[in-house]
Amino acid sequence: MKKLLDSFLTFFKSSDEESFYYVKMERNEKCYCGSGKKYKSCHYPDHQKKSKLAVRKIDEITGEEEIKIMSIKKLRKEHSLVKSSVH
Repeated sequence: MKKLLDSFLTFFKSSDEESFYYVKMERNEKCYCGSGKKYKSCHYPDHQKKSKLAVRKIDEITGEEEIKIMSIKKLRKEHSLVKSSVH
């Protein structure tokens, strides 16, 4: 049954359209680099100077997370893909 369901979903999912959303990293979260420091004390000051932010790109289907560094301008342009938190 699962195999049939997977093939059915694959058939209807368009291959050129990705289903994902972005979640901004909060300043008080641990930094993505693994240093153990908070984001605000590690990479945030450098990103702020370059008008960039770290975001999590989360796949809606699998839930896989990927860290991306994006410009604030691009995030504003893609505001429909930005969510306030992970559900």
